[in-house]
Parts: sequence; C-alpha cells; structure tokens
Amino acid sequence: MTRLRTLRAQAAEELRALIAADYRPGDRLPPEAELARRIGLSRNTVREAVAILVTDGLVERRWGVGTTVLAPAPPASFSVTDVIPVKEIIKSSGREPGLSHWHLASVRPGPEVAAGLDLPGDDSETWYVERVFTVDGQPAVRLRDWCLKTIAGRTVDLTPLRDVEVDFIGLIRDQSGETLHRMEGKIQAALAGDAFGIRPDDRPVPLVQITQTCFTGSGSAIGYSVVQFDTEIVDLTLRRAFNSAGLQ
Repeated sequence: MTRLRTLRAQAAEELRALIAADYRPGDRLPPEAELARRIGLSRNTVREAVAILVTDGLVERRWGVGTTVLAPAPPASFSVTDVIPVKEIIKSSGREPGLSHWHLASVRPGPEVAAGLDLPGDDSETWYVERVFTVDGQPAVRLRDWCLKTIAGRTVDLTPLRDVEVDFIGLIRDQSGETLHRMEGKIQAALAGDAFGIRPDDRPVPLVQITQTCFTGSGSAIGYSVVQFDTEIVDLTLRRAFNSAGLQ
C-alpha cells in the first residue's frame, strides 16, 4: 500500500508540472495511456493521479469530453493584522465557509495557555473549543480557543460555536458584555495534523500558525487562541498604516 501511495503521489506531482508547463485553463489533456507514456508510469497509477488532481480542483473529468484543465480558484485572503471572523473572510472572497470539525470540552490548560490567561493555579479549568473551517468544502483554517468559564461575573457558554455563523469574539462580547481591546501573539511555521484531514497524495501540508492572547480594555486576558492556516488554500496578508509621524 505504501508503494502504491508513493507512485500515486509521484505521478500527481509530475502531472502538475506537465500541466503547468504545457497546458492552460480550458485545454484538454491527452488520454491516460499517453500521459502514462510521457511520465513513465502505469496507466492505473496515472488514473489515480488524475483523480487527485480532480480533488484538488486542478482538472475536471467529464464523460464523453475527457479531462480538462481548470482555472485556479482565487484563494481566500486573510489579514494577520485585522480582527475579522473567519467565516466573513471566506465569504468576502466569494467562497463558501463550513465546519468539518467541532469539539468542546472543559480542560486544565497546559502551562503556556495558563500563563497567557494569567490563571491563579494548576487546578484552574477553562473551556476549550476546537473548530476546522472549510473553504468550499476543503479544510483550510483550524482554530483552537481556550476561554475563561466566567467573565465579568457571567458564565460563558461556547456551545453556539458549533454553528459556522457564530464567531468567538462576538459570542464573548454578547455573553459577558466585555469588548476585546487587543490581541497579542506570535507567528510560526507548522505542519498539518489529523484535524485537517489527509491529502489524497499524502503530501505534508505547510501551515502558518498564529498564537495569540485576547485582552479586554482593562488589560484582562480572557481568551487564548491558536490559529493554523493551510497555505495551499488561503493567502495571508499584512497591512500596516502610515501617518504624518511615520509608521503606526
């Protein structure tokens, strides 16, 4: 099975290179037998590789027509400086948001999260919610949020986050009356875990990871988040503003 997956992945990569070099959107690919001859692999392996490219949205197969190269869909563009709900960013890119994974639990967070939330002791518990947002059905953004169970004397209920239309920041504001003032964190590189699913050709998925703490206007930390972006599906942008005094 491992050998089959390796050949299938190899064929998919070679077909991608072939398409990039010789074909444009709307062009039809040669029959599978011809493709197999050109890349030096079996017809069955090429057929499975073409199926991978169909899943990736690179080509389309239609009965009686053949395999046609598709124009790449524009990626959803995320700003790492603007605080906008994930589903709104996906919608603004003309794509359809969804949730492929949802999990909520009461947990004792690890040292890094506990320090970020300034928790008083090792026995403190928080809410932990994990969601994977999809872009047109493809897992693209993984969010993991740790949140205080009580904010401003009010109990927090995160179960509404199972709905893709509900965003974390808005929910906290509505339930606690607190408005988040700023988010601070760091940007790192990472590789996808199981929550993103496995690529049909078993390729590792490069991610950009943002770890951040959410603060209220009074400086209280009420939420800690880890956000991972699949860089093959979404673009990340950075926006900085200038004024008369210089960079803001």
